[in-house]
Amino acid sequence: MRLRALLLLPLLTGLSLAAVMAQSSVTLQLGVPIERTLGPTQVHEFFVNAKANNLVQLVVEQKGVDVVVKISTPDGKALAEFDTPNGDQGSERVSFVAADAGKYGISITPLSTGEPKTGHYEIKLIEVRDATEDEMEAAKNRQIAKAKGIALLLELREAISQIKTPYTRINAQLTAANLLRDNDEKAASKYLSDAVADLKGLLSVVNPDDDPEESSSQFGPISQLRSTVIQSLAETDPDAALSFLRSTAPRYSPYGNPNELANQESALELSIANQIGRKDPNRALQIAKQNLKKAYSPSLMITASQLAEKNPELASELMRDIASKILGEEKLISRVEVANLAISLTTYYAVSEKRVDLKPNEQNPRIPVAIQSLHAGLLSEQDFKQLVQKMVREVLAFSPANGNGFSSGDALWNVVSGLKSLGPELDNVLSGSTAALEKKQKELIGNVNNQWVNQFQEYQNLISNNSADAALEAIDKAPTEFREQLYMMLATKEAGNGDLNRAKQIINEHVTNPYTRSQALRSFDQQEFDHAISTGKIEEALRNVSTMRTPSERAERLTQIVGQIGSGQPHATAVSLLEQARSMLPPSPQAQDQTQMDALFEIARAFSFYDSKRSFEIVDPLVDQFNDLLTAARTLNGFGGEGFENDEFDLHSEGSLVAIAEQLSTVLGDLALINFDRAKATSDKLRLPEVRMHVQLAIAEQIVTGKQ
Repeated sequence: MRLRALLLLPLLTGLSLAAVMAQSSVTLQLGVPIERTLGPTQVHEFFVNAKANNLVQLVVEQKGVDVVVKISTPDGKALAEFDTPNGDQGSERVSFVAADAGKYGISITPLSTGEPKTGHYEIKLIEVRDATEDEMEAAKNRQIAKAKGIALLLELREAISQIKTPYTRINAQLTAANLLRDNDEKAASKYLSDAVADLKGLLSVVNPDDDPEESSSQFGPISQLRSTVIQSLAETDPDAALSFLRSTAPRYSPYGNPNELANQESALELSIANQIGRKDPNRALQIAKQNLKKAYSPSLMITASQLAEKNPELASELMRDIASKILGEEKLISRVEVANLAISLTTYYAVSEKRVDLKPNEQNPRIPVAIQSLHAGLLSEQDFKQLVQKMVREVLAFSPANGNGFSSGDALWNVVSGLKSLGPELDNVLSGSTAALEKKQKELIGNVNNQWVNQFQEYQNLISNNSADAALEAIDKAPTEFREQLYMMLATKEAGNGDLNRAKQIINEHVTNPYTRSQALRSFDQQEFDHAISTGKIEEALRNVSTMRTPSERAERLTQIVGQIGSGQPHATAVSLLEQARSMLPPSPQAQDQTQMDALFEIARAFSFYDSKRSFEIVDPLVDQFNDLLTAARTLNGFGGEGFENDEFDLHSEGSLVAIAEQLSTVLGDLALINFDRAKATSDKLRLPEVRMHVQLAIAEQIVTGKQ
């Protein structure tokens, strides 16, 4: 682990300081593509001009990032949401009918905000024309369905209040409140008040002094609920959110790390400060300053960046305070959160002042996220130089404790990596620093077998910079302990270059471990399959599925492919391909295992866009089977089956039955956009009230948000 950490060098953290900032809005022009880079938590905004009753169609080509596309009306209300289950490659096709004339908003966000991944996408406006009568009728039906979805949310309040499990009940209340916020503010407020009251009640009975073990097991779920409540409150009443945050702050973490707990509380407080800063930047600054006294949160950089939008002078003041506190630390490399914030500051300055043009690389793949929409002048040149000088001095003065070059953990290596990323600018600040850091790094690496590291690195470079034939010849002469790993690296390189046949040949001829060989070949098969899907070669992908040996393997692949059927294809072709996919599974209307049920739900969901009757034909038997599975699970509760709490099924646990509930919710949500009454009637067949409530809440969410 130590060697791996040293070879790879930890990723810089805390650099996504502008990640939550929306990019400058652009009005799309017909047929003109725009390509952008999208990082974690970023929001990119576009507009399209439309007249009343125009049909607007656009496409977003995903190139390494899975995006969600949200449409808003000219007055800022949510209209529709699009997210095809096609991963980070392929198209998101978006169409909507404009009810009124004006500018319609299009926001692009990554599906997963937690992964430190940056990718590209291209957005292009394809068509703006008068909608046909059928298209206007479909849009009208969706508005009717939305009204029914809102009515369903209002009806569910009593059902939600009867749920015994507090986690299920509070999460449902929060979901309903968020969905109603733009449609019925009074009802939304009631739901949110219910959630706050119920959470306070839950917190009052969890006393770590009485039962440390029980409170420890509940700490994670309660913390998540509390965070969600705070975020919901912050949207409508930031002051109430701040009060709730401070009055419910946990006294300790069962994981025994006070710094982590302080950082979590700090991030929550700053998220509220950012909301307050939209109207009152001065107050947001004061909250951030108080926050800085308690923790070195990376969220301080986000707050500074957002303050700069309103008042650059206030943002500069916050940056000065952050720099001053870091410079006052005796040893910043002794604490990873201090080191990361220091690197964030110096990188921010170097890029915003155009001193450094950072490029993505293996050591710093997250850096592109940090250089979007930076504001120059927030950090002074003097503070920048003092921070760089302090970090260089500390690294060069570092002496391994007890012969171990890793006693300071990730902090030291984050600083080394961050300083080196400054390139020539580092020597401009402190002459000779680059060479001194290189020497120090080699010295520390030497403590963990420098010769081995250098030799392996030489072979890595050889593979990267030579043809496959030349690399194979060299690997044949490498030390025995290196060879299989090097063959794997070469095969991976060839696969990445698109030569999957050569990659498989290398694996078959040179990798002797049967487990490693099998895993690699499966990975390359998956790449081939994924490529067929992403390039729209659906029939080729289905032929690939037909070669799978077992029904479960076929089902697993079908789950991945059916969501792509129909993109750019005639109606009859899409239906034919979906029927072909269904025929690859056993003919029984009910699933034989979990993977088959996954595939059947995905096929039903895909059918919903073309033939809702066929979709319901697939779903109805699965609802009956789900009821039977829940009955069996209740019988097995306590004997190894999936858990019930308070005689209610735990919808917030993990397991196959929870996954089925989510899949059923998604399919019925899609079907409700087409036939709300039948989708609602199907959900009414669910026997357990908590499951029925959960699915109906999901149906309402799908309808109200217009998610597709």
